[in-house]
Amino acid sequence: MGAGERKPFLALAGRTVLEHACAAFDAVEAVREIVLVVHPGDLARAEELRARSGALAKVRAVVTGGAARSDSVRRGVAAAARASELVAVHDAARALIEPRTIEAALALASREGAALVAVPVRDTLKRSADGRRAAETVERSGLFAAQTPQVFRAQEFRGLLERAEREGLAPTDDAALWERWIGPVPIAPGEVENLKITTPADLVLAAAILEARAVATGATGATGATGAGAGRRG
Repeated sequence: MGAGERKPFLALAGRTVLEHACAAFDAVEAVREIVLVVHPGDLARAEELRARSGALAKVRAVVTGGAARSDSVRRGVAAAARASELVAVHDAARALIEPRTIEAALALASREGAALVAVPVRDTLKRSADGRRAAETVERSGLFAAQTPQVFRAQEFRGLLERAEREGLAPTDDAALWERWIGPVPIAPGEVENLKITTPADLVLAAAILEARAVATGATGATGATGAGAGRRG
């Protein structure tokens, strides 16, 4: 971001990105707990935010992440309640996730064992070997852009994480483990607004979306979306 601040703690419409992320999960009745996985340098700050923010009311644990995404997910899942039927992995940078999207993903995973929130690719895709010349157009029919949350039956997902660790696999997408060893992952329709805040321009756009939502609902403040992991009882 070039802002001297890690994304979860950037200010967005009167809250931090992390608070917006947790707020939508907090609004979903089926979500019983949230586990935050944070940078080691942010542990104390996350605990302080947890103590004072109502948006983090369902946070039951704050743990530090690892060197790779898969290490962080493994630590978060390990800290989640063993009684949870499902575990949902979500990027806090997707602060605009809607509760209805979370609910749909949980319902689908409860029936099918897993669910991936995704949207059809809308842009024309080009392939380039050198980044300077487009060599071909990629057929976008059947292509989807993956979002989060990605939801899995907890017991099976723990087994996949353990197997990945044994075999030295570190995918950047959690659903890749399910695809590799179990099979296709059912898709829960996502929303274009469920963007991942990556650049300063994304932060400006996110603020505009939250303002528009507040105006549409007549609210005085905007609420956003999730946590790093969430459990659900069947």
